[in-house]
Amino acid sequence: MTIPQTITGQKTDFELLLRRLREAIIRNDQPERAIAILKRRETLLQLSPEQCLEWSRLAQMSGEMDIALDSLAYVNDKQPDMDQAWIEHWELLNLLGKGKEAASLRARALTLRPDLAVSLIRPVEGPEPEEQDFVVDEPFFRSKREEELILRYMQVFQGREDCFARQWADKQAKTSGYVPVRKPITPTEIREHLSGLKTYGIYLLQTDSRVRVGVLDADLKIVKGKDTSGTVIGQARRERDYLLERTVALAREDGLEPIVEFSGGKGYHFWFAFEEPQEAARVRGALGRIAQRLKGDLSFFQLEVFPKQDKLAGKGFGNLVKLPLGIHRAAGKPSYFLPRAEGGIWQQLESLKGLKYSTLCAGPARDTASKVLLHPRQSEWLAPFAELKLLIEKCPALGRIIMACRNSKSLGVREEKILFSTIGFLKRGKTLTHALMQNIPEYNPHLVDYRLSMQRGTPLGCRKIHSLLNLSMDFCDFVNPAPYPHPLLHFPEWSADQGQGRAERVSNLQGALDQLRQCISTVIRFLPDGKQSAFSQENPGDRAEEKLQETISNQIS
Repeated sequence: MTIPQTITGQKTDFELLLRRLREAIIRNDQPERAIAILKRRETLLQLSPEQCLEWSRLAQMSGEMDIALDSLAYVNDKQPDMDQAWIEHWELLNLLGKGKEAASLRARALTLRPDLAVSLIRPVEGPEPEEQDFVVDEPFFRSKREEELILRYMQVFQGREDCFARQWADKQAKTSGYVPVRKPITPTEIREHLSGLKTYGIYLLQTDSRVRVGVLDADLKIVKGKDTSGTVIGQARRERDYLLERTVALAREDGLEPIVEFSGGKGYHFWFAFEEPQEAARVRGALGRIAQRLKGDLSFFQLEVFPKQDKLAGKGFGNLVKLPLGIHRAAGKPSYFLPRAEGGIWQQLESLKGLKYSTLCAGPARDTASKVLLHPRQSEWLAPFAELKLLIEKCPALGRIIMACRNSKSLGVREEKILFSTIGFLKRGKTLTHALMQNIPEYNPHLVDYRLSMQRGTPLGCRKIHSLLNLSMDFCDFVNPAPYPHPLLHFPEWSADQGQGRAERVSNLQGALDQLRQCISTVIRFLPDGKQSAFSQENPGDRAEEKLQETISNQIS
């Protein structure tokens, strides 16, 4: 591969160079030559900021993360108002487990570009992994350890025995795909995949139409009519957090143990590995039930179950999926397991040693209305608050806000309004609200008490909640439907007429009189002490009732 020039010996055509580099990396054509070109910093210094970003992405596709970081740092210095460079630099540092450097970069970026505060928020990664101390091995023992981890990886993520697939991508044309490789996959290909030199996929159905692994794919979809403002991005992140926790909870209810992976693109993969091959139809059925229970709760993500077929037909191979970890060729980013282990790819593979295989429940499918099994850490947090657990299970909109509080995420104005105007109406509303709000950075107990004291009328209704959060999902189904649906109707002890406010329309005379008495009582509380007692002795409520009844009688007679 040669460096193209528009006029020989005078000026390099960098666009053509980038295009040729991309094609060579995708085809794995002379990878050493491509890396040698990427290492030429004098070439980087001649590129435009946009070309430097592409240079960084190509370096990531080649597995040269130091070059990628150097390229992004150069753009940050050269053009500090280029937001995308800050975002990609920060994301790459996080992907590589360089948390301290990412935090330092974020602070520097926000000093220059305050508007980046919404974009530079680290994705949720679930519970922190247990700390592990790895001793630096001698070359022989390190190589042996890597071989063992690769074999374990191949044991967990098994597909068709006699064939696998290699991914290609053309970023300029925004296209990608796979070509079949008609031979069994070997540890050599797995090592290439894990190192990022190539990207491989597996065909899930074996030759006997059984599977050893199933996948629930959650991809961020294009939501028509929605902008990319901070509010919408925040809502998408809330839904992502909800999706990650809720999917794991639903899976464990059916005896399934998901391996959660960030795909490297715009979504997440939930892998379900089985110790023995299973009928594809049963695996599809189990994962389909999870997807069915989740899809009504999601506005930003769409779910897909793999495999899609029950049996192989003709000469086809069936569906394939990209193997976990490695590089996403189209996005140029590495994928990783959640929670992400610090220290690189081999530390991530260590998590497979203690993997619990999934088991399919015998007999008919479980009742979809059964209670969700929560993660032990979440169950411990929710143990004193049965009301919050019920809302997580029954109301996706409130469930997202509750989980955001649990994960110490700041709430927006609309989310706070929803929280106070629903949970604040429960009998233990004050205790529950403080328990939630104390986890967020802006917690102010006095302000929480004040806002709770200002709650009047009825709980916020489902229609208003969906409007405030820009949700397009269906409303919840209630055991006892009411004309005015709201989340607290999920509680059996909550009646449809509970909490009627002044502004609510009354349907009969007694309701009107009750409302009038409440208004008069409120007026009395604001009178001076002397007049208050005198006014109370005249029983104004009773007198008003008598007068009102007399007037109504005259009107209808």
